[in-house]
Formats: sequence, C-alpha cells, structure tokens
Amino acid sequence: MNRGPICCTVMALALLLASCSSADPGVTSTLPELTTLADLPVATTVATPELPPPPPPGLCEAFDAPVAAGTIRLAEAIEISGIAPSRTHPGIIWMHNDSGGGPIVFAFDESGAHQGTFELDVLAFDWEDMAIGPGPDPGRDYLYLGDIGDNLHFRPAITVYRIAEPEPDPAGRLINDVAILNLRYPEPGPDAEALLVDPLTGDIIVVTKGASGEPSVIYRAPASQLADGTVTNLIEVGRFDLEPGTFVTAADISGDGSAIVFRGYNEVWLWSRLDIEFLRTFAEEPCRAPSTAEVQGEAIAFAPDSYSYFTVSEGPEPDINYVANSSS
Repeated sequence: MNRGPICCTVMALALLLASCSSADPGVTSTLPELTTLADLPVATTVATPELPPPPPPGLCEAFDAPVAAGTIRLAEAIEISGIAPSRTHPGIIWMHNDSGGGPIVFAFDESGAHQGTFELDVLAFDWEDMAIGPGPDPGRDYLYLGDIGDNLHFRPAITVYRIAEPEPDPAGRLINDVAILNLRYPEPGPDAEALLVDPLTGDIIVVTKGASGEPSVIYRAPASQLADGTVTNLIEVGRFDLEPGTFVTAADISGDGSAIVFRGYNEVWLWSRLDIEFLRTFAEEPCRAPSTAEVQGEAIAFAPDSYSYFTVSEGPEPDINYVANSSS
C-alpha cells in the first residue's frame, strides 16, 4: 500500500532512533559507526580497465519513441524506485520499492509478470535506486541496492547493500548473505536518488538529487576501497547544473561502460564516456533522450548489451516503458 510522505517520514525517524539505540545482535543498522576498518579484504576485484569505444555519433537522435513493453500488476510493487535488467537471465528485470517498502527485491519479466520476491536480512531506511555490476566473484553479477535517500538531510553516511544475483524463482526466498558497503560524503546531508556501478572498475557512483536549485553532485566510491562493513569516503567527480524544477531521480551505465544516463521525473540525459574516472565525462553537456509521461518517474536502466533503456514510475500498476535505440 502507498504509505505517503508523512508516514514514510515517521518510519524514517523511527528507523533512525532504532539505529542509534542498542540493537539486537541479529540486526544490522543502516547508520553505521563511522570507523574505517582498513585491514578487511577488498570486496571487488576487476581487471585493469581500458576505455571502451565511444557510442556512435548522434546517439540521442537514434532513439525510437517510448513504448509500453508490459505492466506490473503486483499489489506490493507500488512505489518502484529502482530497476536493473539482468545480464545473466534474459528478460528478467529486478526492481525495488521506495522508502517504506522494506528490504525487498522483486523479479519481473519484461511483460510485467512476477517472477519472485526476495527479502534481504537487513534494514531498509530509504532505498532509492539499484544497479547491477561486478563484485568479489568475477564469474557472476551482483545487485547493488542503494539505501541513499535523505529527504531530511541528516544522514552522516549512506549504505549500499550488495548481493550475488539470485536465480529468479516465483517462490522467492530470504537472502542472508548481504555485504554492507557504507559510504560517507565530504559533508553530511545530501539527498541522493541515483546509483550506478561501473562495469569496468566496480566503482560505485552516487548522484545527488539537486533539489532547491542546487546542482546535482556526482560522487565516486573506488572499488579498491569497498569492503563489507567498512566506511568508504566518497570522492566528488563532477556537477550537473539542472534547469529549475528538475531533479535527478535515477541513473545507469551501459553494460560496456561507454554511456551514462540520468533521468528526472520527465527528462532523460545521456553522456558518452570520455575517461575512466568520469572527470572529463561529466564536465561535458549531455544530450537529451526521449522520455514518456509517468506519474512519478524514479527508475531507469539500460537494456543488456544495448543503448536502449527501460523506465518505470511509482504508482499502482505502472507500465514498463521501453525506448529502443537503432544504433545498438
């Protein structure tokens, strides 16, 4: 059920108070003690990356008009805020709800048919976006769940949960093996709704919403510093000046690492990647890609092995919108 902003705020404060008090041994707090443990093993191992070939010129002009590929009719999936198409299981799209939805990941096919509900054995403070990318085992993909929202601008750190991508199963299951990757901003309090994981390096990228006329700030957490249970300092790599009234509500990177996409409620921006660290990339102006009218659009993801992308809105029975690219 849609709990609404007041209820979500109450739940958020309740979770904050719970995280600051003595917790049961089996419960992991979303707000960590900010102590870096330097000697724990590194979480992600990737080969030395090389910059991929750039997308073809005129990428944004090569998109078709958005079409509805399917409709989600699962009552529990009412505030979809993050999506990640599987690169291992063709046709499967992983999704999660916004704050108040619990630590739940749904599997759907592209028609919107439910293919399983998976619960993580962690807390959910304000999950805003998800991504798929590399992790400790180079032979498999991982799902990254971004507990990164902060409407009240008070969190000293944010958390990204990482799990090995499960097998879709209509019966679903509880997932106990969850890595907790804590990320700390240079200054506390940014509100972020966009997360991506670089397929070339395993770095986590967090993008702030850019509310109140401020630019959206882009931060990177190097994969070499990510480890379960530790705190990694975020590094600013760019800023994106938004038009008045626009916000960044989701982001993704193409499977080959050559293109990055941000979305707002009614906008889609796309960059061709120019460098590994993204410093040159986000210094450039993006092109505008097609978007479709959605009630509250907060999810976007590239299709596997393609520049085509999916978008989904919050709200009951949302469509899975698909935007094809003829250059893919």
